[in-house]
Amino acid sequence: MNIYFIINCVGNHKSIVNSGCGASEFLFYTTAYKLSKYFNVTIYNRGNHNPQVIDNINYLYLYDNRNMIDNINNSIVIVQRNFDLIYNLHKKNHNNRYILWSHDHIQNKKSHLFNSRTYDDINNYFSMNNIDIVVVSDFHKNTISNCFPDVKIYRIYNAVFPEYIVRNPNISYDKNQIVFASNWGKGINKILKIGLEYSKINTDFKLILLKPNYCDWQPDLSRYPFVKMIGNIKNKIEYCELLQKSLCVLTTSYPETFGCVFAEALHLGVPVIGDNNIKAGFQEIIKPEYLCNFNDPKKVINIIDIIRKDIVKLDDKFYEDSVIKEWIKLI
Repeated sequence: MNIYFIINCVGNHKSIVNSGCGASEFLFYTTAYKLSKYFNVTIYNRGNHNPQVIDNINYLYLYDNRNMIDNINNSIVIVQRNFDLIYNLHKKNHNNRYILWSHDHIQNKKSHLFNSRTYDDINNYFSMNNIDIVVVSDFHKNTISNCFPDVKIYRIYNAVFPEYIVRNPNISYDKNQIVFASNWGKGINKILKIGLEYSKINTDFKLILLKPNYCDWQPDLSRYPFVKMIGNIKNKIEYCELLQKSLCVLTTSYPETFGCVFAEALHLGVPVIGDNNIKAGFQEIIKPEYLCNFNDPKKVINIIDIIRKDIVKLDDKFYEDSVIKEWIKLI
């Protein structure tokens, strides 16, 4: 069976590992690579390169969003996140099965993912033409279902791939170090407020700030001497070791559809404290006793005070074996 993955990104499944890009691109490439063991996989991307084969995956340059579909028939076409693109591809060539792999929280009816199309346009066209949507959590499924009630939607969790997120057994953690790793626009003010209160109790406290490489905005940190801003870490080994050296990771206060860094932290044995003041996919990953309202710093600090690093683990359903089986079943 032939499967075509279409991604609005450069690179390949090898280069993406240490690029420090967003999680969805890493998952898209890596999942395609894992599925290439079972199917014939071709990836169209934005890299300006000649056709090449890497680890049995055919890489082609996505020079045009529509014309490339002319020579694809009787295959499965999986498109990363772009509703408008998959709409156009199907309109040009009906002779394939189309699946949209969505990672984004859809907040309003105007989005570059839709172009000028409305919710009703997408809902009607997708449902009439059997275009399916894969979402990454039950929370995400509910929000997408509300937008497109007549479309068939499948929930397949994002996977943790243990070969890339490796635990170092020789690392001991620093009880004074806590990590916030996300786009800083997703609740950094709450995190800084929590940190400010905690620094009054623990004068040795350090808050480590990480971010993906596309996040350019930076808050004013002059009032927060306990902050250590690292930014983007491209090397996966350094990233894993930094998490392991920390007491815990704090989530965003944003309706994340999943939250890969939180699953990866739990895989590494690092506790994650999550905000339950909003609905988000990461609440399916984190145990209820580690969830609280981030609007009340004292509640977060209470959990910090009782954390023990060796009691947390990631549920098996979030690992590669389970997730790839779900993809094979769907395909």
